[in-house]
Amino acid sequence: MILKILRLKCPHCGKGSLKAGLFKTSKVCSVCGMQFEKEQGYFAGSIYPMYGLCAFCGGLVSLLALFVFDCGVIQSVSVGAAAVLAASPYLFWVSRSAFLHVENRFFKRMGV
Repeated sequence: MILKILRLKCPHCGKGSLKAGLFKTSKVCSVCGMQFEKEQGYFAGSIYPMYGLCAFCGGLVSLLALFVFDCGVIQSVSVGAAAVLAASPYLFWVSRSAFLHVENRFFKRMGV
């Protein structure tokens, strides 16, 4: 499941891509036909994984800059912020993919 999330693949078949453009999600999987966007604003909940991914990425880079490269606090936070800014397009897609995979795996089984 983690590899499918990171590769931005369909949670059902693992082959179709979630992306239809730079920041546009496909409506359905091109391989199995699974519907990705259930309703208008469906991916609004993916902002929560995005917060976590940004905090993890920025925190990790900041700590590496602080302790491994012996930067000051301000410089390490600046490097962490720059890393989050650079990784934001990919983190945007990973958060949507994670949201869709978790919903498909856990909430479909519960009948929600």
